[in-house]
Amino acid sequence: MPADYPQPGKEPYRLIEQMKVDLPSLALQERALLNLMGGPFPENQNDFHAISRVLDVACGSGTWAMEIARAYPHIEVIGITAQATMITYAQERAAAAGIPNVRFAVVTNTTIPHLPFPDEHFDLINTQYLHSWLRTNEWPVFIQDCWRVTRQGGYLRMTEPERGQSTSLAFTRLEDLYLQALHKHEQRISPDDRHIGAANQLIRLCQETGWTEITRKAYLIDYGTKDDLVDNPFQRLKLFALTFQPLILQEGLVTAEELATLLQQVHEEVERNNFAANRFLITICSQKPVLPKEQEISASINTTNQGA
Repeated sequence: MPADYPQPGKEPYRLIEQMKVDLPSLALQERALLNLMGGPFPENQNDFHAISRVLDVACGSGTWAMEIARAYPHIEVIGITAQATMITYAQERAAAAGIPNVRFAVVTNTTIPHLPFPDEHFDLINTQYLHSWLRTNEWPVFIQDCWRVTRQGGYLRMTEPERGQSTSLAFTRLEDLYLQALHKHEQRISPDDRHIGAANQLIRLCQETGWTEITRKAYLIDYGTKDDLVDNPFQRLKLFALTFQPLILQEGLVTAEELATLLQQVHEEVERNNFAANRFLITICSQKPVLPKEQEISASINTTNQGA
């Protein structure tokens, strides 16, 4: 096992902190996802004119945040994640593109992750792949924190993946190992180790917090077509394998040699003419309701009394 991978038996870490990601490939995937969804905020017809401040949680290489900041110079856009290398890369991309109204920051916590921002600070919060950041019991608390920092009438938009199907037995085995490791690592919502489970729970979690006007849309990512990744039609598969090697190895599900053999089998099988694989993405969009004036005053008084 490489020395810089988390070692078996060592202190637990959050997956997002240790993922080995090829950042240029990640940026390509983020761009492909924007195209697939029809823009950064299709639930609102990509209308940002009434929005002044946006937060992107688990921002990756910064593509989603930069897309908004470039198109709407009046909007303050903030991207956060738990990995410093991603933030540095996103900052470099924004600087090279000459986008001054977007900034990126590292947020790390040994306890439940929280959003270090004032109450009712954002008009829109976007999250993606939070299952790599949150542990099983942290989802309700985190969505409540999103509620806290979102203004009345503001939006919470969350995107999470779920496994699909594949004609490659080796890739299916690789995905099984990843999900088993995620299950052991307590970063899943599903009661079994065959699924992530987050996408299936987002509506319930939002409803329990008080979000309203909830919509859900599913997208299908096809691993086996060239689409916009013309330089390498299987770049998504390679990025998947690279990203989750550390977790699989630390949880001791296979040896490094066994994993290397499996990855070689994946490479061989995806080159076959009959190869096909896909994955689902589910996006939930919800809104924080606007309270009548008298309720707003009452809520303010209760909050003050609780803090006294």
